[in-house]
Amino acid sequence: MSLLSISDLRVHYRAESGLTRAVDGVSFEVPEGQIVGLVGESGCGKTTVARAITGVMPQNAVIAGGRIVYRDRNLLELSRPEAKALRWREIAFIPQSAMNSLDPVYRVGAQVEEVLIARGGHDRRRAAARAVELFEMVGLDPGRLRDYPHQFSGGMRQRAAIAIALALNPKLVIADEPVTALDVIVQRQVLDTIKTLQARFQISVVLVTHDISVVAYACDQVVVMYAGQVVESGPAAAVLDRPVHPYTMGLYNAFPDMQSSAGMLVPIDGSPPDLSQPFAGCRFAPRCPFARDDCRLSGVENRPCEPGHSAACVRAAEAHQLRAAAREPATWLRS
Repeated sequence: MSLLSISDLRVHYRAESGLTRAVDGVSFEVPEGQIVGLVGESGCGKTTVARAITGVMPQNAVIAGGRIVYRDRNLLELSRPEAKALRWREIAFIPQSAMNSLDPVYRVGAQVEEVLIARGGHDRRRAAARAVELFEMVGLDPGRLRDYPHQFSGGMRQRAAIAIALALNPKLVIADEPVTALDVIVQRQVLDTIKTLQARFQISVVLVTHDISVVAYACDQVVVMYAGQVVESGPAAAVLDRPVHPYTMGLYNAFPDMQSSAGMLVPIDGSPPDLSQPFAGCRFAPRCPFARDDCRLSGVENRPCEPGHSAACVRAAEAHQLRAAAREPATWLRS
């Protein structure tokens, strides 16, 4: 059963040069009690999707269409007071940079308590006791509640941000690149914290990341985005073991595989397209080593390729052969 359902979401940014279609017809589901990885390069629209779910958008953002349904309620149709009531209590957010999200002039404990008092209705004593519980829950010494953010390491700040997000026992947590600025050892510790708490409290998590290895380690489901659209989605094991879209195959090549003897990381040549310009055909075609003339003329909707697994590629039926070719570095270097 899905806790969150996003269908045909479209988000534009207004600028002097015109509209940038940052999210252009995105659809996916977030099942109850699962971690869904939203993965893609910078600029693909994944953070915009995350912020649309929370309702915290820049002033120049316009939600041009679609639905975001949480527990049978379309979040895009809620009044401001209704949307505000859901934040922190039902839907919480873990930011990318905890140092920037924590106020540098207030003790961390005071910031945890502020959420509990202002949004949860706790009195000062209950908030202080709950702050101790939250720090213990994320593996922080409650004695550090009196410290300031600059006295915390990067991993500790991220754990504090997780504690604040979970303060009011939400059912859905949006985590926007929560381990990007951390070294790999601390990344794993933070991901383990998220996984442990998700399993313990049966929280649904949308984990935004550009790192497909994070998806492989932490996620039950994966949604691959490119140029504002979903190009592949399904169970993480199926998508990573049997990718169908060439973009997913390219992402897989770009992170190290300890079991492979190749020892070579192969980048996807080129850059994502300008989302302020009109498109014809598949948006990945200019960078795709398998693109044909028909790929550049008309795009294709996401189609099922196995139960629960879909992809938007006109050559989906040839995926087995394409995967074999995609494992060869020369395939991508030619493109």
